[in-house]
Amino acid sequence: MKRRTLIATVGIALTMVLCASTEQVDPPGLFGISGIIPDVSLFEELRLDCATSGFWIGPGAGFLGSNKEALHTRQFRGFVERGITPIATLYLGDVGEEHATWTEEIVRHYTSGQGAEAAGAPILYWELGDEQNGAWGTSCDPEEYARRVSLLAPAIRRACPQCSVVMGGLLDGPDMGAWRLEPYFRRFLAAGGGDWIDVYAFHYYGLARPNPRWPAAQLYDSASTIVEQMGEALHEYGVRSAPIWVTETSTFSGLVGEVEQSESEQAADLVKRYVLLWSLGVDVVQWCYLTEPQYEGTGVGFFDQSGLVYDGIGPYDRGEGVKKRAYVAYQRMLERLRGAILVDRVTGNGATLARFEAEEGPLAVLWQDPWVREGPLWIEPADAVSVEGLCGEALGVHDRTFRLDLTLEPVYLIGDVAGVSVAAPALHAP
Repeated sequence: MKRRTLIATVGIALTMVLCASTEQVDPPGLFGISGIIPDVSLFEELRLDCATSGFWIGPGAGFLGSNKEALHTRQFRGFVERGITPIATLYLGDVGEEHATWTEEIVRHYTSGQGAEAAGAPILYWELGDEQNGAWGTSCDPEEYARRVSLLAPAIRRACPQCSVVMGGLLDGPDMGAWRLEPYFRRFLAAGGGDWIDVYAFHYYGLARPNPRWPAAQLYDSASTIVEQMGEALHEYGVRSAPIWVTETSTFSGLVGEVEQSESEQAADLVKRYVLLWSLGVDVVQWCYLTEPQYEGTGVGFFDQSGLVYDGIGPYDRGEGVKKRAYVAYQRMLERLRGAILVDRVTGNGATLARFEAEEGPLAVLWQDPWVREGPLWIEPADAVSVEGLCGEALGVHDRTFRLDLTLEPVYLIGDVAGVSVAAPALHAP
């Protein structure tokens, strides 16, 4: 898998305490899950790289030794035992100096103290807040968020110089006004917030295809604009190069309002999000959720149906513990792409071809967005190419140019692909 190393800042020794980490830390890996995870045994077969629990740590005097600490430790241990890197989230309300003291104690507990021993490994990634530009929880002006970060980030650094401070994922949307991601992010950087951050993050959700019932909903390719805007803002404010993560993303299967999506649409969207974000240089992508969470409590809300495993609640549910097509597609994507190197990605005429070099040899992920273009594609193999469906279905083997009629779901092309065209090859006289 593509990896990126955090770029170290240069400065006097004191800056290790005051600013972003000077240590070099490899990202935990691209493939992740976020949200409340009631059944970690699913990770026995879904071998992911990282996970963020939906439970936040409140940096208070009563955390250590409490039932909440025991809950977090069990969750961390469940991840570590299955080779998954835990990412902790600190609740970031109206914090003061006393919260910095407690943060330092909690981070030390989980990095070099008894908590690290109980979890099975030190917890090296600490996310500060969540959706601070949202309309719920601990939302606040970007200057206030920078202040809160400037209090707790140094405490994390004092307790664990090699730990990474992760920005709470920011939302984006046309109805958010001045709190849209780009203006909020720029104001955060202008207030000095970038001095404390090792990893920048955003969240994005939406639909698997455009729908007139929800015209403002984001699609998977909205990430291209967000990543570009964040990169431009970091450059403009002179912030050192740093990784960008997507700590929450998903779409649903089922019915939300008047918008219905199939399991196939959810599965297609999952793979397209991961492959696109990989090609944009995003280091971590976390689907939210693993099991349907009863977040809205209705069984038919967006998040109630965004999980990869049914919870047995709601009219579109196929039974508790039943795995959706998107779960199987995630498994297959891990089998095909884990450890692969991205060669290139080309998008045009509604079609996308992402080529990889994997341990078994070259392969590609190909899809076509029917709202941009419908019609066949012609694939030119450099050698024999096998076509495989999203969940491992065998769809044929070809050693010369062949026609491929795509649905919304991507396919895997196993072998060396010389080219993809929207035009049929010229006919030649016998």
